[in-house]
Amino acid sequence: MAEQNVKLVKNIRYSLLTAACCLLALPAPAKRKALAAGEGAHYVVTMQTSKGTVKFRLFNDTPKHRDNFVKLAEQGFYNHLLFHRVIRDFMIQTGDPESIEASLVKVYGNADAGYKLDAEIVPRYFHKRGVVAAAREGDEANPSRQSSSSQFYIVTGKVQNDSTLTAARNRIAERAANPAGAQITPDREKIYRRMGGAPHLDGSYTIFGEVVSGMGTVLRISKLPTDSQDRPKNGDVYIKKMKVRLVKDGKRDR
Repeated sequence: MAEQNVKLVKNIRYSLLTAACCLLALPAPAKRKALAAGEGAHYVVTMQTSKGTVKFRLFNDTPKHRDNFVKLAEQGFYNHLLFHRVIRDFMIQTGDPESIEASLVKVYGNADAGYKLDAEIVPRYFHKRGVVAAAREGDEANPSRQSSSSQFYIVTGKVQNDSTLTAARNRIAERAANPAGAQITPDREKIYRRMGGAPHLDGSYTIFGEVVSGMGTVLRISKLPTDSQDRPKNGDVYIKKMKVRLVKDGKRDR
């Protein structure tokens, strides 16, 4: 009986050892690949303002502007900055770090994060309503069209007609970095006539994002009464905070 028990124990140990070896031999579960911007994912910025929330995505084919914006937003750089320039039927602009002072007499719009970004003017992007673009100094002082490191604008624009589109085409021919790439194609013209925008800026400024929700907030800000410096005059409008998250691309993003 004792010998049988010894054999039984040995058999159990052998079975357990065999099972352990089989488990060790199984392939390890594959690690999920981390999301990365430009590799199946893109950034979405949630911007809470004193007038409501706006969400916009950052384009992956303007990587310098994308990464710079993410860096500043995550640092809290934009928190409490004013929309210091608001022009009805055109755009709203923010990003001057000095505007956090909210002085009632100072004119804002000349400061940024202390450096410039090389232009990333991608021909397929154009100034339809809702795009996000980098502000910059004018052509004479800035012929290479470098962008401000922090100031940006969101286009509201107006619905275009024959006259305004002709003027825009002339402006593009004279001033765009690549006039051929910035032409107002028939498809673009349809969008400008239906949705509106600022086509005269095409090819001259870096567009690096687009509003995905909250355009009503943008339009609400754009319609506020302003002073002679285009600053809202019945109370400042400002960014409360920004949140950035990485989102997996959908079918339309591929």
